[in-house]
Amino acid sequence: METIHNIMFGKLRPWLESTMQVDEFYKPEIRSLKTIQTAFNPHYELKFIRHFSNKTQYYKKLIDNDITDYCNTLFHETGNVGTNRVKYKVNKANKDLYARIKELSEIIRTQNFDLSYINSSHVDFSTDKPYKESTYITFYLLSALIACCMEVQKHFLSSIHEDDIMEVSDFYTRLLQQQAPANTYISESITIPVEEVPSMPQKANEEEFSTQYAQDKYSLFMEVVVPYRFEELPKYKALTQAGKNRLARLIVENPVHYAMAMLSFLEYLNLLKKTYYLNNEKMYKHIAKALGFNVRTIKGNHLVLNPNSKEDRYKYPAADFVGKVKEDYENLLAENPFQ
Repeated sequence: METIHNIMFGKLRPWLESTMQVDEFYKPEIRSLKTIQTAFNPHYELKFIRHFSNKTQYYKKLIDNDITDYCNTLFHETGNVGTNRVKYKVNKANKDLYARIKELSEIIRTQNFDLSYINSSHVDFSTDKPYKESTYITFYLLSALIACCMEVQKHFLSSIHEDDIMEVSDFYTRLLQQQAPANTYISESITIPVEEVPSMPQKANEEEFSTQYAQDKYSLFMEVVVPYRFEELPKYKALTQAGKNRLARLIVENPVHYAMAMLSFLEYLNLLKKTYYLNNEKMYKHIAKALGFNVRTIKGNHLVLNPNSKEDRYKYPAADFVGKVKEDYENLLAENPFQ
């Protein structure tokens, strides 16, 4: 993060006289700065206050590029390495990022920057503009670094102990020992598959849409469950690759009560509880995100799998599919014997 280091300590410090140029100075700088694209699917969004000058827009782009490049490099370097190497990289990344956040907090204190000067609905950006630009840039950088930490945590979730998992507010209360702001400007991106396939005028378009819709549901499911080692489940590993693909599609393309029965049969729910120590509510949220259903539906279809449950079995019929999912799995196993 060389650029960010320069913004914090070097020649790019926004409060330096050398960087306090007229607004027109930064317009060609913005256009000449090529945007670095993410080589991964971002899980978090940073929707900060809209930039109010060419300088703030330029610095925002510098920060975004530096953080994107950092994540692209980190995720690429850990793509095909062992568990110990991944843990080392994650620990080092967290150490470096946390140190920068603390250093930036100290800069905010010594420079007397105050977020309330730029986030008020009555703010006038034309007055005391250099100070407000520096305030904007510094607080945007703080938010961007925290969002980067959350992205790293999400990417390596399976390598992080549950007790070490951070929420956005924790970076303020635990790391900086201050109250978290009412608006952190950081939110988790949640992709929700469309439940109804709209009618298409051409049959070819209908088939293409259906195929893409099924692929999107499959991709979403695998993206959510892989960090929790779904692919290491013994019953999943017992299948060939073709069998694994068909199994995942059975889960995402069948009704939710079938999916819950199958996930229970595969012992994925036990994995979430015993290995990752997820309580029921966290487990329901995780499965709801993977399948694209609401939490209450997931909860009801989980509870009925217990014969002693008093949950409405007509409304949540997962228990009726226990035999069906076992039969389907055994058929997959027979059709795709492990070689």
